[in-house]
Amino acid sequence: MFELYYKKYNETVQAEDYIEWAGGCLELDTREILKLAGMRAPLNLFEVESMFADAMKSAGYEAPPEEECLEYHLKQLHAKLLMPAENAIERVKEIYVCTARNGLSEEQMDWQEVSDAIDDFEFGDNIPGYNMDKIHELIMTNARRLWHTKFSKISFGDFIGQKITKVETEGQFIIEFEKGYLSIECPWRIRKADGILLGETDIRSNSRECKSVKELLAGKRIEDVRLLEQCPFLIVQCGDLFLDLFHASSFFDGWTLADEEDFYLFSMHGGSIA
Repeated sequence: MFELYYKKYNETVQAEDYIEWAGGCLELDTREILKLAGMRAPLNLFEVESMFADAMKSAGYEAPPEEECLEYHLKQLHAKLLMPAENAIERVKEIYVCTARNGLSEEQMDWQEVSDAIDDFEFGDNIPGYNMDKIHELIMTNARRLWHTKFSKISFGDFIGQKITKVETEGQFIIEFEKGYLSIECPWRIRKADGILLGETDIRSNSRECKSVKELLAGKRIEDVRLLEQCPFLIVQCGDLFLDLFHASSFFDGWTLADEEDFYLFSMHGGSIA
């Protein structure tokens, strides 16, 4: 749906895009979606758009914000650069133009060096001696580096400075703050900058280590919270300690972070963040 609406917002959508969307939503089994999915050429764009509006209403869906559609589109382009691809140069150009057109200066700069190398290879003096293989290597290396190191833009400011008031390790691993909590159902570890102190594997092999977890974390203040977007991988810095949470299941949720008001974030089965 996000890619479809990206095209709608950019006025590049075709009637066939709506038919394809409906074909992917057949499990919803509404009359409007089935009717749209069954449309065949010749297609009238205005008629198909009207049918799409009815299908969205029947499914209880609302149009996603333009910003989310743009983010999804860029993510899909980026994902296709993680492995060798013949049209990698065209995808980089699309990412660069898209970020520039939408004022995403930080994201644009992420691809500036690679974009400059492509321009030099195609139109410049090519003093570095780039060839197609080298350009593709630069693209893939940059894509992988960005993908695995991208931090989420979610703000965790309300948790910074809070003190850990209680650590519960019997049954479910729950860390309570002054105003909120972190519930953990996934693999984890506690480390310092120079090495691992304790992890989930240690607890499974020796339940007495639960006491060590409480001793390490109780009373510490939260210094920082970071979420690596693509993993997802949550890092909570507590004083000089780092609590790392790794979502490692396609069927079970990973962790839940919440405050006493309206902030509620959790790692769903499969690793998506909600």
